[in-house]
This record gives sequence, structure tokens and C-alpha cells, in this order.
Amino acid sequence: MRMIRTAGTVGVVALAGLATADAQSAKDVQSANQHLLAEAVAVANAACGSAIVMKRLNPRPTFTAIQRGHAVRGCTEAFNGIRAVCDTQVGRAAVSSQVKGVNCGMTGELPDRGEPAVALNRGALEYRYKIEPGVPSPGEGRWLYERIRVSDYLMDHLQVEGQPLFAHALRPREEHLLDNDLVQTNQKCGSSITVMFDWTGMAAPAIKDGSPSNYCGHALDVVQRVCADRAGREAVANKIQRIVCGYAVKRSISLEDGVLVFKSDFQASEDRRTFIFEYLQNAL
Repeated sequence: MRMIRTAGTVGVVALAGLATADAQSAKDVQSANQHLLAEAVAVANAACGSAIVMKRLNPRPTFTAIQRGHAVRGCTEAFNGIRAVCDTQVGRAAVSSQVKGVNCGMTGELPDRGEPAVALNRGALEYRYKIEPGVPSPGEGRWLYERIRVSDYLMDHLQVEGQPLFAHALRPREEHLLDNDLVQTNQKCGSSITVMFDWTGMAAPAIKDGSPSNYCGHALDVVQRVCADRAGREAVANKIQRIVCGYAVKRSISLEDGVLVFKSDFQASEDRRTFIFEYLQNAL
């Protein structure tokens, strides 16, 4: 008997085909993201010298297969964030000793209404990917956000010698920036001055928010100003061999035995360069 297909029958068949295609699409997304996740775990452990174990929490049954696939991708970016922290030796040591596992989950609630998006508890990093209803395919900006969220959290919460990791990880950057300023100073003055930070007593927030290289760089700026003429260059060459910068609640400056010591309060002020210049005018 020939089957007569009505418009309704054709519609049902079409919908069934779409449902099958959607299911296959979701399966493909999950498969691709699972591969990315396995690769990210391996890369992070290699970069950090660690053996971090990944555990996926059971998602809610109300989440779709596509959403679960996105959560797997979010977990991938969490591991990419961990790897980013290991770009420095101190970060590598902190991660390998303090992060033993990652528990990945997903939530439909905002972080402030449910569990924290990222938390570190007894060596286990808890990560929750927040499902955004109505967003079928998050863009690359979302994945970058997830990666940075995890790396920033670890920089703030991993501890090294009683201070947050960022306090130690930022030191090489600040020293490099100050060294770059020093090159210009020595070129202008025809000198061979060396410079260093005295990190003693410098609180972590001062390192993160105070930009030590910027404030200590003011001393180099003023030395360059002194070298504007021959007499200034000779004075600098004869009396300044080393500059030491540090933090102090009260600003101070001294020059003894060829060492110029400048302590800054890391507060915005227009008279900082004037303060240094007036001192050098009398000391040189």
C-alpha cells in the first residue's frame, strides 16, 4: 500500500530530522570540547610541573547538551588560566605546591547568588561556569574572560612567603621597567649608574596598585634633568654610582657614599620631582 504523505506528515518528518541534526551537533560540540579540555589539562601540568587532577561535577539535568559542551569549554579555559600563572618560576612553584585538583561545574545563577565562580579550598580549585540563557554560542571574548578570571584569582590567592603570588610575580616586571628607564638616564648623563628596588616593607597592594617603577622612575627623571649641562653631568658622575628605590609611609631621600636612596609613599603628587631636584641641587 502506498503511503500518502500529508503536509502534517512531512512536517513531522522534517522536525525529526532537525532534532537528529541538533543532537548530532551537540554531540560534536561536546566531543570537540572534551578534546580541547584534555589537551589543556596536559599543557597546564607540563607548564606548571604539576599533577593536577580534573574532576567534572554532575551538571543539572535541566541543562542542554549544548550548554554542557560550553561548560566543558569553560573548564578548558580554567586550565588555560592556570597555565598562564606558571609563566614565572615563582608562579610555577606556587601552583605545583598549592593546586592539586580542579572541580569543574556549571551554574545558572549569578556568582553572588550561588556558589563562588572560583574558589580554592584545601588544594582544590572550584570552578563554576555560569550558563547564560539565550546565548547559543559564546564568543572568544567570553572564553578569554573565563581564563583571566581564573588566573587573576590564583594570583590573588596563592601565597608565597606570606604574600599573594602577584606581589612576587610583578617584581621582575617592575625591575625590568626601571632598568629600561635607567638606560636613558645613563645615556643622557654619560654615566654607569646602577639601580635596584628595596622591597623591604613594601605591602602587596603597593606593588599591585602603586606601580613602583613609575614612582622610583621619578628619581631617574630628575637625575636626567640635572645632567642638562656639563657641570650637572660631572656632578652626577662623581657622586652617584647607585640608586636604591623603596617604599616608606613618609617620603625621604639621602645621598651617602655614592648611593642615592629614595623612598616614596606611592601617592600621586605633583611635587615629587621638585622634592628630589631640590635635594640634589644641594647635595651634588
